[in-house]
Amino acid sequence: MIEQQSSDEDERVSIEAAHWCARLHDADCTAEERQAFARWIAAAPSHQHEYDVMLGIWQLADHLRPAHVPAPRHATARPRRQRKRWRAARMATAAMLGAVTIWLGGWSAGLLPAQAGYYAAQETPRQVMLADGSHVQLNSHSWLIFASFRDRRSAWLNSGGEGYFEVAHDSAHPFSVLTDNGQVRVTGTRFNVWTDDQQMLVSLLEGAVVVSPPSGVQGSQAQLSPGMQARYRQGSNQIDVEQASTASAIAWIEGKLVLDDLSLNVALPLINRYLERPVRLGDAASGNLRIGGIYRTDDLKALIESLPTVLPIELKRHEDGALVLKSRYASL
Repeated sequence: MIEQQSSDEDERVSIEAAHWCARLHDADCTAEERQAFARWIAAAPSHQHEYDVMLGIWQLADHLRPAHVPAPRHATARPRRQRKRWRAARMATAAMLGAVTIWLGGWSAGLLPAQAGYYAAQETPRQVMLADGSHVQLNSHSWLIFASFRDRRSAWLNSGGEGYFEVAHDSAHPFSVLTDNGQVRVTGTRFNVWTDDQQMLVSLLEGAVVVSPPSGVQGSQAQLSPGMQARYRQGSNQIDVEQASTASAIAWIEGKLVLDDLSLNVALPLINRYLERPVRLGDAASGNLRIGGIYRTDDLKALIESLPTVLPIELKRHEDGALVLKSRYASL
């Protein structure tokens, strides 16, 4: 069943985030209000996500201030509270008119979107339908912002996020997924995108996509056909392309993680996204060890705990509380 973007809870959090964004930018904001805002942020992870989105919108609007609206030259004196109300009304009216004018101009120039939405999955995956009719299955702890412009469609996926996209075909409005580690450009297709703070992995099931490195990074693009996978790692000037099992790439939709004879260097970032606290590699030798199999994404802690019984590796707890994998032969 498709879950629509605007549930009652989503709407409540959005309204609260907008309220706090406005209050914190008001010169009259008190220390008590700032403390209340800190408590609101700490109450749920979704609060920080929603506030970040609102802050981005506020910062955009901050560059588009409306013109000053002067008071009538012979205005009659009014009580202070009434004057403040009139001043607030004038400012609100000017802001609204200015925003509408700027929005229309920005849309026609392709700078501002006609539609935009924020979608997030918390502890469990979530399926959403975007405003253009495209479907996205978001993995746990993933979120994206979608915007439909006059000549294109754009979706921003968070670092550490994963999404399986079924894009509605529209050749006049190409669809792009943007991450910190590059972007994927399509017109209509099915593909999976996973990204963390070091890399992006794109797996194509149907159609065609072009994978590009991050903006500002010199490097060639890679065009994929179905059954191919592209990986970009930060610091590299190329995109690695290979044949891959597309069924394995989207096994997470069914609550499974498929590790096809992968080194721990490659497998551990895939495992860590499902753990409360990530596991680190303690040496290069442990990263070269290989692992394979099919595992439940809700029980990967058991996989980590079993590694010393199947690999020449030790599992130690660092003084900062993190778990570290270290080869038994590293010191020999």
